[in-house]
Amino acid sequence: MSSTSSRCLLLTIVLLIGASCQTDPTRVAIQQQLQLYPETRVQDIYKSFCQDNLGPGHLIPNLESARAYLTEELKAYQEDLDNGRYEIPGERYVPVGDCGNYVRVDLSVVLDSLVDAETLLQAFARSANEEKTLSPEDWEKKWASVAAVIRKDFSFIPDAAEDLATIDAYLADGQYILHHSRIFNETYHPHYRIVARDIFDNELKPRLSVEN
Repeated sequence: MSSTSSRCLLLTIVLLIGASCQTDPTRVAIQQQLQLYPETRVQDIYKSFCQDNLGPGHLIPNLESARAYLTEELKAYQEDLDNGRYEIPGERYVPVGDCGNYVRVDLSVVLDSLVDAETLLQAFARSANEEKTLSPEDWEKKWASVAAVIRKDFSFIPDAAEDLATIDAYLADGQYILHHSRIFNETYHPHYRIVARDIFDNELKPRLSVEN
């Protein structure tokens, strides 16, 4: 089966599932992730829900290094766009998980001068340094409930069983923060920063609402 046919089949399955589970926030969030990013793997679902509950995943004690890293990533992103290696995503900002406590803001909003780099950096740093939504222990319980939904309704995701087992092993070893899957990175080349929902709504969304 071709990759195009596989994507079409996956989207069909996702839509059928969506019709039967519209009232369950977890199922709806996973369905929306698969519709927006058909090449999503379980690791990417984990990352989305983890960001929703634990935030960006690390403190920002050194703003200068975070600023330098953002500058370099913006430069690389612009080069990719200029050379046709990547296109700006249709959605400039995407809430994560099933509660939307945080929002992924694509760096293209800076490249297109909708938000200046320093404003996004400060929003990201404040979001990273604020109190987390769940403790690591409570996060493990939350993920267990999400994993149960994946096993029941989304087992068609490629390598789902293997990825779930791998994530269980990471959690058992005390590792909570994971990267995107290889296929997700290769397909979508994500460039974003995580911003707390209240900060996003009050400070960034008014500048972006006409764009998304």
